[in-house]
Amino acid sequence: MSDCRLDENLKINGVPGFSLENQQLRVVVLTGKGTDILEFRHKPSGIDVLFKTPWGLKNPQTYVHDTPAAAAPFMDFYPGGWQELFPNAGNNCVYRGAELGFHGEICKVPWEFTVLENGPQQVAVKYWVRTVRCPFLVEKTLRLRSDRAALEIQETITNEGAEPMDFMWGHHPAFGAPFLDEHCRLFAPATGVETAHPLPAHQRLPPETRFERFPHVRTSAGDDFDVSRMWPPTARFAHLSYLTGLKDGWYCLVNEKTRLGFALRWDLSVFRYLWLWQEFCGTPHYPWWGQGYVTGIEPHSSIPGLGLEKAIDRGTQLTLAPRRSLSTQLCASLFQAEDEPKGVTEDGKVLY
Repeated sequence: MSDCRLDENLKINGVPGFSLENQQLRVVVLTGKGTDILEFRHKPSGIDVLFKTPWGLKNPQTYVHDTPAAAAPFMDFYPGGWQELFPNAGNNCVYRGAELGFHGEICKVPWEFTVLENGPQQVAVKYWVRTVRCPFLVEKTLRLRSDRAALEIQETITNEGAEPMDFMWGHHPAFGAPFLDEHCRLFAPATGVETAHPLPAHQRLPPETRFERFPHVRTSAGDDFDVSRMWPPTARFAHLSYLTGLKDGWYCLVNEKTRLGFALRWDLSVFRYLWLWQEFCGTPHYPWWGQGYVTGIEPHSSIPGLGLEKAIDRGTQLTLAPRRSLSTQLCASLFQAEDEPKGVTEDGKVLY
C-alpha cells in the first residue's frame, strides 16, 4: 500500500509535469515551467498545503502578455506553489551587462529531465536547465521513498563561464488555505528579524528595521508583534521580513488546530536567510486586489529582496569561480505535530 508511483505524462492546462507519490504524499512538478512544485498534498487528509493564485496556472506557450511590465514574466505565470529563484531574486537588475528579471530565469522556462528510478520502493527524476543570460548549468534530482512523507532535493549549480559569477539563490514555497489559517505558527532557529523595504500594501511593521530577537518585534505604533503567528484573511495587512542569525537550517509551519505540519531542512552554508512573506489580504491593488492570502517561508542565500545588485552592495551574494560547482540538498516533509518542533533531520524527521 505504500508503494511509490510516478506519472510521467501529466499535463495541467497544457503544461507538462510529473507526479510522484506514495501512500502519504503526492507531489506535482511542472517540467514545462521551472520545475515548479504545484502540489504538495498530505494524502491521508487530502490537504494540499501550497498556495494557489486566483488566476491559476497559465501556459507560457499560449498565454499572451497584455503589456510589458517588469514583474510580468513572473507574476502573469505565477500559479502559487513552490518556485526556485536563480540567479536573481526580487527586483530586476543589470549585472555585468546582463538584465536579470524579477525572481530570476529558471522558474520561467521548461527544463530537460530523465527518470532515474521508477520502482515500488522509490521514484526519482533528474532535471536540468542552462540559463541564457548567465553561464550557469542547474541540475536537480527529486526523490520520493515509499516509507516517508518526505521529498528529497539534491541540486548542483555549475559556472560554465570563464569568469567568476555572482548570484542569488532561493526556494520560494508559499502556503495557502485550507492549511494556512490563523492557527498556524512558524518554528525556526532564528535570532533576529529584519523588515524589508516598504511594500505597496497595508503594513504594521516599520520598514528596513532590525530586531535582535525572534519572533517578537515591534509595530510602527510600538506594540508587541509575533511574526511567527499567522493571521486570518480579515487581518488585511502584509509584510516581508528576513529571519537572520539562523542557528541551523530548518523550519516547521504547524497548524496547531489540525496538527498538520510542513517541515523543511536545508544546507545553512548555502541558504543563510529565511524570507518571510506574509500576505494576509493586505494588498488592495495589483497583483492581489485584496484576494491574496498566502505565507511564503523561503530559504535564500542573500538579502535584501531587491535584486542581485543590492545583494552585492550588502555583501550577501554567493560567488562561483569559473568551471566550479556548488552542490546542496534540501528535504521537505509533512507530519502530524506531537509537540513544539525543536529541529528537523536531513531525512525530514521532526525532532521534539
